[in-house]
Amino acid sequence: MADSRDKKVQEREERRRMFLEWNIENTLPEQVGNYRLSRTDRQEERLYHAFQWEDSDTGWAVEAIFDEETMDYMVKANFRLFSMTEIETITDVVKFESFKALVTELTPTWIKQTMIERPVSILVRGKGFNAWDYKPFLPSVIGHYRLSITPDKPVHGLNGSYIFAAYESEEESTGLLLFYNMYRQEYYGELRARGIPGIIHQYDATTLSELEKKLTVYLSKDLRLAREHPEWIEDTYKLDPTIERPGGAADTDRKTRWASETGEE
Repeated sequence: MADSRDKKVQEREERRRMFLEWNIENTLPEQVGNYRLSRTDRQEERLYHAFQWEDSDTGWAVEAIFDEETMDYMVKANFRLFSMTEIETITDVVKFESFKALVTELTPTWIKQTMIERPVSILVRGKGFNAWDYKPFLPSVIGHYRLSITPDKPVHGLNGSYIFAAYESEEESTGLLLFYNMYRQEYYGELRARGIPGIIHQYDATTLSELEKKLTVYLSKDLRLAREHPEWIEDTYKLDPTIERPGGAADTDRKTRWASETGEE
C-alpha cells in the first residue's frame, strides 16, 4: 500500500516537473483577447491544473490539465456553470510532447472561436433563438442571478447543440442553462446547483413561442428553487431516474446527452 502511494506521488511530481519546465511564457501567447496566461500549478484530487488563460471579467478560463482517472492530458474551457473539452488536445499520458505541440498549434485559435467570437452555424444564424427578441423573456437579472450567456452570442457545444442562455448565481455555482439542438430542432434546459446538473423537462419545446410560454411560467420559480433547495437538484442526479420530479418525469438519456453535447463528464 505504501509503495503504491509512493509511486503515485512520484508520478505526480514528474508530471508537475514537466509542466513547470515547459516554457509557456515564451512559446504560448500571453494574451488571447481578454484571456491572460498564468500558471496554476495545483493538484485537486485526481486533476492537476498546470496553467490557464483567464478572463478576469467573466471568470471564464481555459485550462491545461492532467486527469488521473483517464490518464490523459487535455484542455478544458471552464464557463463556471459548465465545462467543455477541446477534444483535439486529449493526449495519452506517455505523449506529453505531442500534447505540447497540440496546445501550441490549436488552443489559441480554439479560445478565439469557442470563448470570444462564438460563431453560429449557417443552419441557425439569423433564425430561431439567434434572431429572437429575447429580452422580454430573459431579463438581464433575476434576483441573485445574472444572464451570463445570451442568444445573440451562444456557446457551441458538440453534436449540433448550442447553449444560448445561462443564468448564474456566481457565489453558489448555481443556475440554469438553456440549449438548442439544431439537428433535432428542439429546446431544453438544465438546472445546476453547486455545479451539479439537475434533470428537468419544463423547457422542452420545438418552437420559440412554446419556449416563451414555458419561460414565463417556470423561469423565476426554477431559479428560486435552485437557490433555496439545491438538495433537490443534487438528489435528481443520484436517485432512481424513474422517480417523478417537479416539472415532469426524468429522462434517463439526459445525462448521456449532456456529456455528448458538451464534452463534460
